[in-house]
Amino acid sequence: MSHYQFKTAGPLPPPALAPNKVRLFQVDMNPYGHRVLLILDAKRAKYEVYEMDPLRLPEWFKANNRRCKIPVLEVHTDHADKCLFESVVICDYLDEKYTHNKLHSSDPFTKAQDRLLIERFNELIKGSLECFDTNFVFGGQQILQTLDIFEKELVTRGTNYFGGSRPGMLDYMIWPWVERLYLVRVVAEKKFDEKRGAYPNFADWADQMQLDEVVKKHARSPQEYLDYYKNARTLSMSYYL
Repeated sequence: MSHYQFKTAGPLPPPALAPNKVRLFQVDMNPYGHRVLLILDAKRAKYEVYEMDPLRLPEWFKANNRRCKIPVLEVHTDHADKCLFESVVICDYLDEKYTHNKLHSSDPFTKAQDRLLIERFNELIKGSLECFDTNFVFGGQQILQTLDIFEKELVTRGTNYFGGSRPGMLDYMIWPWVERLYLVRVVAEKKFDEKRGAYPNFADWADQMQLDEVVKKHARSPQEYLDYYKNARTLSMSYYL
């Protein structure tokens, strides 16, 4: 089991890291930070989390992060504590650093395929943002086209998860946005169930992912996501979705 602490970032920077820990800076409900949390727990890493207020980022954080990228993973090195940016890069680093529960495939071709699918999934992320901006027709098309690709991929692989008999890197990397798709059921249950029926393998995969202990630890309800998105739209915070 992972050892972790949640803290709120304040005006002063946190102390130096212990050699056996990593530190995650993230915004609550941010899917990219959600990605990293899943990998941290899947790898049973010792970590601490500093929650950031996106509207009031501390000066010490901005000084070391000029582009205000979130999430950020701080790691201990022999020379100094250093930071990594971009969730894909962070998750790859964690999979290499911690040997427990290897998430990437050991087969180079499968690993490359999974990386391409992670990249392809960005179309669903873009579609979600289009829907956030109320461009529902175009956004919805992007989401459904991406779901079709992943539905067919599961059929081709013939496995319960993209990672095989258990969740792998690809499963965890796409999950945060799939979990958020369930908010559609809150506002349009009939339409959600109709679309779910069009992608039976993907729907079964999502049902199984919700039972995964790592996923359950960081799960939020569809209503929580809906409330968050309403608030984010009010505050023009689409860049943290």
